Amino acid sequence: MNRRLAQFDLVKPKYAKEDARMKAFYASTDYVNGLAEQHLGFIWRETEENQQLLDQLWGEGYLYTLSLWKDVESLKDFLYDTPHKAFMRRGGEWFDSISRPRVVLWWVEDGHIPTLREAHSRLTRLYEIGPSYDAFDLRSSELPAVLY
Repeated sequence: MNRRLAQFDLVKPKYAKEDARMKAFYASTDYVNGLAEQHLGFIWRETEENQQLLDQLWGEGYLYTLSLWKDVESLKDFLYDTPHKAFMRRGGEWFDSISRPRVVLWWVEDGHIPTLREAHSRLTRLYEIGPSYDAFDLRSSELPAVLY
């Protein structure tokens, strides 16, 4: 079975989209998405975000990224070894802290496109039982727990 890494990231902006304090974030999204799409390990990302469903699943005001990657190493390389890292460092300027995990990873069969409902289920599983093969995060991606 060929597998791909599904990635979901949930954030809650501190300010409205029109607020001047969010200008740098929104001005950078096309650039950062372009970096991801040009990365060798990138496969797909959702471009038609379903804000209505997102609001139903998590409450109003959240943003998300849902994407597919070749493997964990490719995702980590994009996150930490490209200009994306500088934008991650600024996350505290733009986003509220979320007390629960806000990023979840899981394996999917090659050709499967993950859905927002699927991401919700996986993130909920990570909240409730912790890292497992079915739902893990970057810190637990190399632990034995993801192997069972």
